[in-house]
Amino acid sequence: MSSVSEAATEANAKPLPFLSQPLGITKRPTSEKPSWTERHAEWFDRDVRLEKRRLIIKDATRGYFHDFHEIRSHGGKTWRSPQTMIRADKARYFPDIQGTCLADKSKKHTADMLFGHVSIVAIVTSRVSEEHTRSFYEAALERFRSHPHFQLVQINLQENTLKAYLLSLFLSSLRAQVPTDLQSTYLLSQQNMDMVREPMGLHNKHVGYTYLVGPDGKIRWAGSAFAEADEARTLVACTGVLLDRMPGGRKAS
Repeated sequence: MSSVSEAATEANAKPLPFLSQPLGITKRPTSEKPSWTERHAEWFDRDVRLEKRRLIIKDATRGYFHDFHEIRSHGGKTWRSPQTMIRADKARYFPDIQGTCLADKSKKHTADMLFGHVSIVAIVTSRVSEEHTRSFYEAALERFRSHPHFQLVQINLQENTLKAYLLSLFLSSLRAQVPTDLQSTYLLSQQNMDMVREPMGLHNKHVGYTYLVGPDGKIRWAGSAFAEADEARTLVACTGVLLDRMPGGRKAS
């Protein structure tokens, strides 16, 4: 345990790097199920098989408490948010995540929800990760909540089947905690994220991650763990810029 503490102390003494590359996937996501031809092609795709094998080996050699110990270093924050938006021509897509809508228990896909809106997407896995994301989006939500083109999408991601089942038993309690106007964009998901965890910068399962997604479904900015003051202000500014570019916005033309 002392070696873990020493490593955390040493890591905390080092400044965190800024996010160095665009997050997301290169192919536009869709909510449609892949065809038999597409599934067949994936089964026999050598690169896909090698990537899945690499992820299995990585997960198998990773200690059970790895993510928990990593929180000791910078509170689980592994990168700082960019100071400006990711350029449109460099940005990548937010992947499709399916979940159960908190408002009416319907099945929804982010591939259908995000296009045409400026969205702040918060991925949470626990109570502390909820606080992480709230520290980012709180100011932006207060400012843009009533804007017709803005939405806050919260994804309660429980990849552990038992945790997902237990959470489903307390939906009424969860509804009492989430404001009514935010429930239609609150999803409970059990989706396995292994294939997109690295492209999305999801380095720690106990940390909350926040993304700014443009109306084209591309990630234009992102944050992790607790927000620094400058990061929260930057999210407000970047959200405002994207909203100004929407129809009816100040820079729509």
